[in-house]
Amino acid sequence: MSVDLSIVVAVYNEDPRNLVKLLERLWTVVEPLNMTYEVIFVNDGSNSTTSKALLQIAREVASVKLVVLSRNFGQQAAISAGIDYASGQAVINMDSDLQDPPELITDMVKYWKLGYEVVYATRSQRQDRLSKRLSAFLFYRLLTLLSSVKIPWDTGDFRLIDRKVVNALSQMKEKTRFLRGQIPWLGFKQIGIPIDRGARELGESTYTLPKLLRLATDGILAFSLAPLFIIPFIGGAVLIGSLIALMVFVYKGIQIASVEILISAIGIFAGIQLLCIGLASIYLSKVLDEVRGRPTYVVSDFIAYEKDNDSTEDASLQKHFAPSHKSGTQFR
Repeated sequence: MSVDLSIVVAVYNEDPRNLVKLLERLWTVVEPLNMTYEVIFVNDGSNSTTSKALLQIAREVASVKLVVLSRNFGQQAAISAGIDYASGQAVINMDSDLQDPPELITDMVKYWKLGYEVVYATRSQRQDRLSKRLSAFLFYRLLTLLSSVKIPWDTGDFRLIDRKVVNALSQMKEKTRFLRGQIPWLGFKQIGIPIDRGARELGESTYTLPKLLRLATDGILAFSLAPLFIIPFIGGAVLIGSLIALMVFVYKGIQIASVEILISAIGIFAGIQLLCIGLASIYLSKVLDEVRGRPTYVVSDFIAYEKDNDSTEDASLQKHFAPSHKSGTQFR
């Protein structure tokens, strides 16, 4: 059954207390909008503690649906799964760690009603570690420099997309997903909203440095062929430099007899060749992934408890969130 608003939250080993806090804040934001809605949690191969918490929430809260992936497929695949299962006329994706404020949803919906089909959050300030802030700053500038698509700076995956965008996104069949580039590539009427990204209050981030590097690599490979075009320029520069050096040596009658110099020169040329071959191999590996045609994700279970009417659903939500009520979901 279609609803007005779907909120997709990909979860991997999240602290259960964050999940409850997220639902509480979503409740206070979405209810005044007078829109039908659903919250779709995607369990991206989380540990038993998080998995049990998600299952309990899905059983107790009528507006919550749960997509369980068969293993950890990564954030972009999990978000894609949630979007595929969403039935809303507008779909909002957000993280589960509460660093992106749910209260921004009110403004997102306002711009959507004004006719914008993509409304994304732009991080004007972020309270992350210096290394993470610096790496994010450099990544977005490098991606903009190399990419053929204008990708907004300092944007994560906190955005609203219209049903038209969802349908268009489903036509993009690549297996390696980079939604921060795919959605701008689609076009449509887009607008950014600046936010101050807060620090994580509970738990530890599961986005490790290798995962960030993998995401950055996927983004560059998916939306830029510039590194491949660099190869012939490197080859041309090396060739021209070698010819010039050879002419200088011949003109001056310089004898290159030193074994050390020859070994060094061979090493330099071999290194350049391996670098170029390696760069082409990275692109070839991505082509191989696409040719295999394996699914982006595999769903092992989908849990959705339907209620007969809205009043029943409201009662269930109130029971779950009412501060004075001691029953319902509690995590310690």
